Amino acid sequence: MIKHILITVTTVAILNTVTFAIDLTTCVGCHGKHFEKSAMNTSRIVKDLKPNEIRKALKGYKEGSHGGAMKDTMNRQISKFTDKEIEEIITIITTNKIAQYINLDSNKSKKEIPQIEVSTDNCISCHGVNFEKSAMGYSRIVNQMSKEDIIASLNGYKSGTYGGHMKALMATQATKLSTQEIEIVAQMITNLSSN
Repeated sequence: MIKHILITVTTVAILNTVTFAIDLTTCVGCHGKHFEKSAMNTSRIVKDLKPNEIRKALKGYKEGSHGGAMKDTMNRQISKFTDKEIEEIITIITTNKIAQYINLDSNKSKKEIPQIEVSTDNCISCHGVNFEKSAMGYSRIVNQMSKEDIIASLNGYKSGTYGGHMKALMATQATKLSTQEIEIVAQMITNLSSN
């Protein structure tokens, strides 16, 4: 049975007003807020790795010489960082200062997302708090889609009949949702776009 988590996602303010060159918001969507998860149930748990193991993996992703199913996705994420920034990321992860480098209020919107019985934490790191982003530069902007299109897309990801570059990633997320939860998520996003 799926455990429903009642949440209210509201605009999250970062206490530190300094703008960081390194933003790990996208990373935590798959790896967890403390890098405690196996991303898409395929990666090693990053927080348990030694600095040299993290370095080898990140540099390998950047060079295209490391990775399995998520190799291309990780390459796109890591290639934007310099070697110096990669070293900073390793320090951030190994000293557990990750929260300072996560910005869930990516567009500084004051809109609130209504209460729902499914968590959208994994969604907002790629799609934005108000689903206003093209995820990883590939997806349609979800808050511009109709409720019916959102439902059809999620059901298509779930059944494996829909999707492009991010099909595997989205299938992993969509298969966690029941028909009712897909309906709730679609309604929530539609409500955001009408505000």
